[in-house]
Amino acid sequence: MRAIRAVCAALLLACCPSWAATLRAQDLTCEPGDLEVVRLEFEGNRAFSSAQLGDGIVTTPSSWTRRSFHTFGTRRCLDRQQFPLDVLRLLIWYRNHGYTAATVDTVVTPMGRGRIGVRFAIQEGTPTLVDSLVIEGLEGVQEHEALVRGLATRVGHPFDKYANEQTRDTLTRRLRNGGYPEAEVFVGFDTFTPLRSARVRVTVVPGQRVRFGRVEVRDKPRAGAARAIDDRTIRRVAGVTPGDLYAEEDLQRAKRSLYQTETFSEVNVTPDTVVPPGDSTVRVWLDVTEGFMHSTRVGGGWGTLDCVRATADFTEYDLLRGAMRLDLRGRVSKIGVGQPLTGLEAVCPQAHSDLYSKDLNYYAGASITQTASLYGFIPSFALYSERRSEYNAYLRTTPVGGSLAFTRLLSRITQSLSYTVEYGRTEAQPALLCAVFNACEEADRAAFRRSQRLAVASFAIAREASDNPVNPTRGTEARLELRTAGGYTGSDPGLRFNKMLADGAAYVPAGGGIVLAARLRVGAVVGPSLSFSKAALFVPQQERLFAGGPTTVRGFRQNELGPAAYIPSGYDTVRANGSRGGSLSNAADTVYFRARSDTLSERIIPTGGNALVVAMLEARIPSPVLPDALQFTVFTDAGAVWNRGTPGTTLGFGALRWTPGLGARVRTFFGILRVDLAYNPYARPAGAAYFDTSVAEGGALFCVSPDNTLRVTTTSDGKVQQASGACPASFQPPRSSSFLKRLTPSISIGQAF
Repeated sequence: MRAIRAVCAALLLACCPSWAATLRAQDLTCEPGDLEVVRLEFEGNRAFSSAQLGDGIVTTPSSWTRRSFHTFGTRRCLDRQQFPLDVLRLLIWYRNHGYTAATVDTVVTPMGRGRIGVRFAIQEGTPTLVDSLVIEGLEGVQEHEALVRGLATRVGHPFDKYANEQTRDTLTRRLRNGGYPEAEVFVGFDTFTPLRSARVRVTVVPGQRVRFGRVEVRDKPRAGAARAIDDRTIRRVAGVTPGDLYAEEDLQRAKRSLYQTETFSEVNVTPDTVVPPGDSTVRVWLDVTEGFMHSTRVGGGWGTLDCVRATADFTEYDLLRGAMRLDLRGRVSKIGVGQPLTGLEAVCPQAHSDLYSKDLNYYAGASITQTASLYGFIPSFALYSERRSEYNAYLRTTPVGGSLAFTRLLSRITQSLSYTVEYGRTEAQPALLCAVFNACEEADRAAFRRSQRLAVASFAIAREASDNPVNPTRGTEARLELRTAGGYTGSDPGLRFNKMLADGAAYVPAGGGIVLAARLRVGAVVGPSLSFSKAALFVPQQERLFAGGPTTVRGFRQNELGPAAYIPSGYDTVRANGSRGGSLSNAADTVYFRARSDTLSERIIPTGGNALVVAMLEARIPSPVLPDALQFTVFTDAGAVWNRGTPGTTLGFGALRWTPGLGARVRTFFGILRVDLAYNPYARPAGAAYFDTSVAEGGALFCVSPDNTLRVTTTSDGKVQQASGACPASFQPPRSSSFLKRLTPSISIGQAF
């Protein structure tokens, strides 16, 4: 009887592989005298990967940390009762996939005291192939060809019982989304073992084709409150239209749309279960329970760049009793270092060193969203005022801005179209304006600081196919964004660009709780000619591309990967022959301002670029102690930021900067606290060097790059002036050879990607 139960369990497990997790959790504990499995191999398998086969059996090796370090990690031992049944599980797996001649043998190899390696030797044999596929019952269905396109069961492919089941499910789903709510599909087959062939017959009973009829609403108000939303609004949000062909996916979409309003705590969308004979319509019931119509949220946090930050949101879910949503949002950062709320400089040293942290960053806005869809899209309108900065790069002040967006939410895909108009100004380092935009004269820089109108049209599409949006362990994520601005969008004539950003990530479980995560991000900003080989025209600083920091290439500080300009701590006055000294007042004495090669950079000014590549790869390893709360990572990041069109710039693999590192993740009540330490072996890129004499010389900006040939003289009134011309990118700050000085630490909230 015990053997019969074991065989039955194995058969059920083969049909339902998800049971393997339960059996594995129960049967792999190690007792005294048990043999630890330190290696699991599959030999001879070609049709299926070792990972697929390993997921369907009970025998599992110890965790990677245990196998590698021998002292900590999860120890897993051989289950002597389940091990023979693993052979049966593999045989049933192969037979169900059409490999009826497959054989499985086992080899156990001693690997030391109390440790073994397990190998499953597989001979797959010749598979049974489908030589004919007949589908009956669709003669009266108009969309016959579309219904049978791309089915899993195919002539000439292995006879796969799982594929047959998938074919049945696919046809059933397609029919029930095409007006046949009572459709049933049956799959039969005949196999000819000596000939290694099979005939598959699919019988379809579509039933009566119907359309949506009356849409009835049953609305239950929140306990102790009066009803807030009327039937008409609920029907409009659900979007089920009487007269349309019956489709189960429309019912699911209606349920999702009602939940997305956040005005209902419970939603059920159900059709009548029985269609009366002769009736071509089916009634739909919308059962909803109302929730709270208002919500208020406040929050706060701390970051090395933002210092103390605070947020506050208020939401009205039923504006004007039409299920329109009103959101009021406020956000303030740089609290503690920005005027007028200062006094915490000691706890935010990096923010304090940021030139644009002297003022608070803020955002205040209001948006109205129509929750009912318009041709599948949800419209929203927003007005806002904000001030935001990028670390040592720029400060963007927008007294007023507005946006109009249309968003469509599908099962895993989000699409959005938006149009944004801002009237504001961008302040940037004088050295940055000179190095990137050739605005080296004060009059030119003043023009850049002038308030202008920037109007951007954008399209974005994102696909979320991971199992967890906060800490994914499997699946993929992808996002593509296209942005354009010019006279055709309403921007001022000098503001025109085209921008593309593509970002994708993949998460793969590697066994033992380890997750391999990979990310690739590419971007480009081009001019009106759409050329990728030429430099773009002027691009607003906030639209340029930056990399470096906790979420991109972690070996570099925020935005410091790629081109940069420098403000050295000092410079020398030198003669034409390179010797120090010389008189500015002597017209016969030719002198220059030049920083010494050993001069430290007082400030680094990331200039950003118009082309970007970032690649990230990391292994997320659960801790042997408190694995649910603590996680370690081993990672390597690579990336580059370029300015296309700059002499000497090449878009090549050799320009990538690689920075490996280690990290730890701690799960807390406010999210995942992440600490990373990355190694950066690279010297800083050469760039133009400037000395900003904003006080001493009335705002003059002097080029002090080594070997520059911009002569310095004095005017008749005693002011120092420098000849006009390009400042060469010949200054390179010295880099310490100390290993510790090459480490870049970072602390943040949430996974890197």
